[in-house]
Amino acid sequence: MSAVFKKIIRDYKLSTRLLPVFTLAPELELACARVADFVGERFMGEKEPLVKEMLVSAIAAFRRERKAGEPHIAFMQGLFGHAHLLYARRYVARQGERYHVWSPMLEPVPVFEARYADHETEMVDEKCPERITQRSAAFQLAARALSGENFRMYFEDYDVAHCIPDSEADEG
Repeated sequence: MSAVFKKIIRDYKLSTRLLPVFTLAPELELACARVADFVGERFMGEKEPLVKEMLVSAIAAFRRERKAGEPHIAFMQGLFGHAHLLYARRYVARQGERYHVWSPMLEPVPVFEARYADHETEMVDEKCPERITQRSAAFQLAARALSGENFRMYFEDYDVAHCIPDSEADEG
C-alpha cells in the first residue's frame, strides 16, 4: 500500500469503510493506491481533496450495490466518476511572479509537486483549455493508474465507464 493512500485512509478515517470492499475484491486496494499515487493528497476536488472525494463516492456506490448487483464494479464507477475534476480547475506552483501549471495526465500530481517543492502550490479557478468528456477523463486516469490486468478487467470486461456520462467535463 502506498504512503499517500495510507495517509488518506488514516486522515479521513476510511479504513473500516474500505475493509468490506477489499475483502470482496482485493485487487481494488492496489487500484485505490495507484489512483492516490497519481492524484496525490493536495489536489482539490469540489470541496475536499479529490482523492478523498473519489474514495467516498466509490464507497457509497459499493454500498448501494452490495446486495443487489456487482458492488466491485459500482466501486470502480464511483472511483473514476470524478476523474473529470482533474480538468475542472488548474493546479499551479508559484514562486513570486513565476508559476508553473500541472498539465492533466502528463505526470502524477506528486511528481509535479516534488519538482516544484520550493514553490507554493494552489488550485486556481480556471478550467483546463482541453475539451474532454467525463468518460474520456475516467479512461485516461484508469490507463495511467491501473495495472494492465485491472484496466482490462474493469474497463474492458466489466465496462466500468459505460455509466459515466459522455458530457463535457469542462462543465465542472
